[in-house]
Amino acid sequence: ITVEATPREVVTKQNNLCTNHFEILSHENRNYIKESVERYNRIDQITNDEMSLQDAFRYFNDPQYEIYSKLFKSWSGTIHTSAYIPSQLKMKIALGENGTIHTFDFKEWLDGKSITLPTITGQIDSDILFASE
Repeated sequence: ITVEATPREVVTKQNNLCTNHFEILSHENRNYIKESVERYNRIDQITNDEMSLQDAFRYFNDPQYEIYSKLFKSWSGTIHTSAYIPSQLKMKIALGENGTIHTFDFKEWLDGKSITLPTITGQIDSDILFASE
């Protein structure tokens, strides 16, 4: 299930794919969504139900597959890649392209164990300032 959500409306649809544009709530889209639609089509062509999580993560996090986006100046660049595994209560995240994959085990955290990873680091190929100290 995919959720399309805005401050005004939330809808769900039966689909395993999504990028940064709305299909049902299309009136909520930015003016320019061509790049997002193209990435959606590449995802649809590359992925399949038998694909491993590791392979899917690589496709989304490696610019050579043209799913990861460096279009930060138009606010459509990929800052992070994440995967959620509800059956294991785990989440994986990488910052920037070809980022190191960090795993958070929410089950261990719920069982009282501390999260041992204090920070997540990665490289983003952009001269735009995202945050400052």
